[in-house]
Amino acid sequence: MHILDRYLFRAVATATLVTLLVLLLLEMLLTLLAELESVGQAQYDFMAALHYLLLIQPRRLYDLFPMALLVGSLLGMGALASGSELIVMRAAGLSLTRLTGAVAGTGLLLSIAVVLMGEFIAPPLEQFAREQRATAKGENLEIRGGRGFWARDGDDFIHVQAVLPGVHLAGIQVFRVNPDARLEWATHAESARYQEGRWQLEGVSRSRLEGDAVHTEYLPNLTVASAISPQILDVLAARPDDLSFRDLRVYIDYLERNGLDAQGYRLAMWRKAFAPLAYLAMLVIAMPFVFGPQRASGAGQRLLIGLMLGLAFFLMNYLLGNVVLLYGYSPLVGASLPSLLFLGAGFYALRRLR
Repeated sequence: MHILDRYLFRAVATATLVTLLVLLLLEMLLTLLAELESVGQAQYDFMAALHYLLLIQPRRLYDLFPMALLVGSLLGMGALASGSELIVMRAAGLSLTRLTGAVAGTGLLLSIAVVLMGEFIAPPLEQFAREQRATAKGENLEIRGGRGFWARDGDDFIHVQAVLPGVHLAGIQVFRVNPDARLEWATHAESARYQEGRWQLEGVSRSRLEGDAVHTEYLPNLTVASAISPQILDVLAARPDDLSFRDLRVYIDYLERNGLDAQGYRLAMWRKAFAPLAYLAMLVIAMPFVFGPQRASGAGQRLLIGLMLGLAFFLMNYLLGNVVLLYGYSPLVGASLPSLLFLGAGFYALRRLR
């Protein structure tokens, strides 16, 4: 690596990491204030709340990284511009393209670490944090607002009231519909555990509908095979944006095999796939403010510019995603378009500065 590349890397990486630390501390403080309302419930004390906050920080780091990278590049490169160091570099023969490429290389290295964290570290830690908090508070693991969830497995329509830590289901109802769309079986189980690739139902009541008659039997336990695995339950217990790329692919495959709508999860999957492009867009859109007329502005102004640009990207990303799902367009469009628009705007502005 060229000595100037290392110098730029150090300036941008340091500013980005400091910004990320400040954002994480602010987010952690706000989350702690919200968690204090639950402190004292069952065994959920202040130390349990701190433990929960520490476990979810990798996920928050992943969420805040684009904003931190944008603000960090503005502050880091802006400090070099204020000290006329960038002018010296350009006078030495470095073009805007060369400087932008060096900054992009910095973003690439940081992005690889963040993407790996968001894929392999953050999802299991957040899942474990939710389970620990639910256990400490004496509650079940909430799924979709605490109202349970519906799932389809072939001809069976399944409702689960709650998922307890340890992949233990409570309040299970299974409705089997025949090819004529008539209810054939209705099964209720008090609880279920996943063992050796099958679900062990306990406290089972099964009712078979034959014409106008209903035949009911009671069983202490019943073993059933189902495509709904603990991995699927982990997906159901979290928002799509909180899941890893691998979990999203598993659940999308499950939804499509059962003829269910998977567009929301496809949008989340493509957003994860295009995350490096979004990080690159954050860096490129910041460069015109460093090399342009605003290069002599202070750190406060650069910080404001970074926050406004980050907010604009977040709103565009959110709105376009919902518009795409509403009008039935490909989720690929909603996931990639905000990054491409910011990237295009950044390159256009840089081109005008030459």
